[in-house]
Amino acid sequence: MNRKRYLTLLLPFLSVVFGVLAAEATLRFYHFLTWDISLIDGQPRKMGGLSPIIMDAELGWRATENYQHEGTRNNSDGKPYALKISQNRQGFRMFGQQSSGKPRVFVIGDSFTQATAVSDDKTYYSVISELLDIEVFAYGGGGYGTLQEWLIFDRYFDSLKPDLVLWQFSTNDFINNSPELETASRINNNGMIRPYWINHRIDYILPKQSMVNLRLFALQYCRICYVALSRVDRLFADKLKTTVETETSTGGSAHAAFRASVDITAEIMTMARRRAASIPMVGFIVGLGQPYGPEYEQGFKEISRSLKIILLDDVERAVLTAEQKGVVVRAADGAHWNESGHRIAGEAIAAEMTKACLLNLCRSMRAVVPEASPAASSH
Repeated sequence: MNRKRYLTLLLPFLSVVFGVLAAEATLRFYHFLTWDISLIDGQPRKMGGLSPIIMDAELGWRATENYQHEGTRNNSDGKPYALKISQNRQGFRMFGQQSSGKPRVFVIGDSFTQATAVSDDKTYYSVISELLDIEVFAYGGGGYGTLQEWLIFDRYFDSLKPDLVLWQFSTNDFINNSPELETASRINNNGMIRPYWINHRIDYILPKQSMVNLRLFALQYCRICYVALSRVDRLFADKLKTTVETETSTGGSAHAAFRASVDITAEIMTMARRRAASIPMVGFIVGLGQPYGPEYEQGFKEISRSLKIILLDDVERAVLTAEQKGVVVRAADGAHWNESGHRIAGEAIAAEMTKACLLNLCRSMRAVVPEASPAASSH
């Protein structure tokens, strides 16, 4: 009798366990058949399958080597366009010829630079390469913070020997650079372990408060669990009207943590500035406006000014101006640039680099670079 009662009590638990195991096996088999992902460790047997990013012990995650994808994407207005994405054997979206003798520009950034919403020849740095006749080497990682970008910079700087570094900043970098702020964020937290710069060294932290052990288990062993947790996180994020990004303005409850993150960001960027030595460094900011206050832009201005990093002011504003005039500049997610957005940004960067005489471009390229024109870029 007792045995039957125990079996009755255990039956719901066993049903859940077997259900999760069946879902996990189905998902793994689907990944194997569709993208040739290993059933055991989640790694592509032939690099380039499941996702443009892949887990990495040092970086948290990295751009997937030899990734390729062809299909369609939609603009934010629903209009479809063709898409062809490729990343080379090191994860670069664009890798110029090192032997051409042309000036070399090393571009680093996050998802705006990984640019998985547009084809290879439509990225902002492809536009720059086309207009300025330079060799571009571009590496971006979706969701990257400043420390991850610095690690990429440090890994490839010596082999690329660039003549100029172009660093794409995002306003959410200050959130991603602080475990405290990222843990509190509902819109800039992807639930993955990332490196943070804490007390002058790297620490690896999962920036989540709830179900931490379950999340760590999901990241390492249970794909269906990670999918389920991510969906739950998105549901909560959609329901919340306030987030830490709106609480970092001067005097706000999160302002002290924000200022600490600015200091951390400055430390990381100082390492890059020292590594670059006399090589010019140029930056530009994306993601201006709500929910990010003016403190975010000002933070990058302070750091750039102190490190003699040339900050290009007109890039994001050129895109926003075009958007205000009715040009569709966003992909379907409503955040990242589509082909028109990348074209406008690339033209603005090329124009500002020429105006500043970077790489002696003002002497030879002034006639080549058009004035960045949102109206002309709406095609």
